Amino acid sequence: MEGPDVELWKQVFQELIQEVKPWHKWTLTVDKDLLPNSLKPGWSQYQQWAFARFQCSLCSRSWSSAQVQVLFHMHKSAGNPRGKVKMRVFAQRCRKCSQSPFEVPKFTEENISRILNNLVFRILKKCYREGFKSVEEIPTIKEISLEGPHDSNNCEACLQGFCARSGLGEAVQSPMSPLLPAISSPALGTAIPTPSPARSGPLSPEKLALVAVFIRLKAWVSEQCSPQQSPRSSGLWQGQPHPWGR
Repeated sequence: MEGPDVELWKQVFQELIQEVKPWHKWTLTVDKDLLPNSLKPGWSQYQQWAFARFQCSLCSRSWSSAQVQVLFHMHKSAGNPRGKVKMRVFAQRCRKCSQSPFEVPKFTEENISRILNNLVFRILKKCYREGFKSVEEIPTIKEISLEGPHDSNNCEACLQGFCARSGLGEAVQSPMSPLLPAISSPALGTAIPTPSPARSGPLSPEKLALVAVFIRLKAWVSEQCSPQQSPRSSGLWQGQPHPWGR
């Protein structure tokens, strides 16, 4: 993963982490050699399997998958206001081309926001010992219905022995919601600001609960809006319905 997509992930991550830790400095970098369960001392891990689209660079064929593995390793020393996150998104290749390279997936802005929301909650829990004992994962939105098993023969994670997930349920189509810091919905007629974090010290349980409520509300607003209310199309799938979150 490179180019504008990397910058979008970094931008959204900074927006989210600054909402809860405004005086701490976190960085997000891509590491193509990152491996699941291969952690340096003091590092923690978070994995999510998400929905994304691919396009073959040889034949231009496109396909979707709900089993795209996104891997994060994060680290923060006690008493240090700085933290690091390393990230790897596992690729897939075209099953129609005999010499097809592994292609990097494309995520919608809304799904990037959801994945990184989940990451921030894990950072609070594992690096700050804050948050809830168990955190419900916010699922990514599947834009189309997918049938059949996961194509493990063309999945980079599976071929390296790190994926082992198969079987896809029916995807639920849903429009996208705006990214942080505010929700703007024609259905509600107003913008809903994000909760303001404390300027120093750990977040109280009440503030963490408020952040959780905000994220759930953001997802609810997304489901209430019709697809026509927030259309944006990507150049990768021009001419096809492709809602975006902003």
